Amino acid sequence: MAFDWLNKFQQGLEKEPDYAEKTLAAYRLGMKAKGSIVGVVVQAAPNCCDEARAIAPEKVFHPDEAPKLPLPHCPWQRRCGCIYRPAMSYQQSRT
Repeated sequence: MAFDWLNKFQQGLEKEPDYAEKTLAAYRLGMKAKGSIVGVVVQAAPNCCDEARAIAPEKVFHPDEAPKLPLPHCPWQRRCGCIYRPAMSYQQSRT
């Protein structure tokens, strides 16, 4: 995959306490601007918890409805490797 290096980098970072709020707000603005962003998906880390593994990888959330990362019972907490990714309109048309 073209962005494997980016995934590894982002999944290895410790999350700021406001990671979910800031990231989801950015995607919300992208949607409001009528760009290609249609929502967000949760990309689970390879070593994610069962709660994160239960989130369907293709599930597209509106930023207001996306689960807050790190998830409440995540054993990794701020070291959680799960991240948000934008769901793009051109990806949706392929399915």
